[in-house]
Amino acid sequence: MKIIPYEDSFFDPLVQFLKKNWAVQHAIYDKSLFNWQYRIEEEEATDSFLVLKEEKIIGFLGNIPSFYDVDGTVQKGAGLTMWVIDEEYRNSGLGILLLKETEKKKQVTFTLGCNLNVVPMYKRMGYSYSENLNRYVLPLNPNKYKLLLQEQVKTEEIDQWVNEILENISAEKIQTPNSEIRADDLEALYKRSIIGEFRFSQHRNASFWDWRYKNSNGYKYLYFGNELQGVAVIRVDRAYSPNDPEIHGTKILRIIELIPANKEVWSGFIDPDFIKIIGGILNWARDMGCVAADFQISTNRLEHLLLKVGFRKQNYDYTPALNGLAGLFQPFRYKVNPINFTWKVRNELGETLNFDINDTYFVKSDCDMDRPNIWPLPSEWSEE
Repeated sequence: MKIIPYEDSFFDPLVQFLKKNWAVQHAIYDKSLFNWQYRIEEEEATDSFLVLKEEKIIGFLGNIPSFYDVDGTVQKGAGLTMWVIDEEYRNSGLGILLLKETEKKKQVTFTLGCNLNVVPMYKRMGYSYSENLNRYVLPLNPNKYKLLLQEQVKTEEIDQWVNEILENISAEKIQTPNSEIRADDLEALYKRSIIGEFRFSQHRNASFWDWRYKNSNGYKYLYFGNELQGVAVIRVDRAYSPNDPEIHGTKILRIIELIPANKEVWSGFIDPDFIKIIGGILNWARDMGCVAADFQISTNRLEHLLLKVGFRKQNYDYTPALNGLAGLFQPFRYKVNPINFTWKVRNELGETLNFDINDTYFVKSDCDMDRPNIWPLPSEWSEE
């Protein structure tokens, strides 16, 4: 039995292993999507590991190669994904060996959306844990939004909420995507807004912005705003529910990144320029036919501004009912486990560092929580 780095020659047997031990079908079995997720640069080696027994795969830990800003220093790390052990060898300690192999090479290891069954193991290994990213939601179309709620609510309540939102954003000019913004400008914005304000975040240099959004093999992402006012990264999602024609194809605005140019926003300042960007995006989304919007982030230090626009916070258990926007759109499910968050950061002496969750900046795209589950998507959705 041996642990080795993943190489391309193992792709086909790895897919067969995952089909047997994880999911019969999944988008990540598309090789171009797989290679994009696990390589920042196309030609570089991956940081993922396999466990082989007599040349047969019996374990896999997918590691997204990443850099992290920790108290002003840049450290190598890995986003942990798809941690799968052959059914015959589960509870044998192989999973822990894989994780320790990654920890030997990386000072930072973290994951979003980990299985609740392994949370106690992470904690025993010195990981910090948060049970969910903060999720903020709002309706843009009262009748359609209601279909995305599992619990019944009064239509009048949704109408009132939508009217409040429209009143907030009615004066804002419709934003249009900024296709000219440069990755270097985004890196500079990140440094100006995030560095020094948060102790722990994924390092967003120019290479990161190009890899994660511009060159994504999964979704089409759009930028709004600019480096002087602040930037939002969004995508338009569609609910995939072929057996429910009322829901299937419904459009939802997914706000992925919100980075204000004025870093005082993180300390409670309500920046009118950034409000204009968010309000303008919501107006654009309404024109595009989106019926709801959401945004997820580790810190609550943007909450004052989001509430000002009209977002409301969704609790861990999808309460209150009015805020209970469905948790997954592809495939559509009303309730799934919220995106939790576990991490370990060690300094050069091997000592584990601790952070308050509100001193971190992470969003749902910082691991593998924002890549397709359905692949390929219906051809009529391909332009969106």
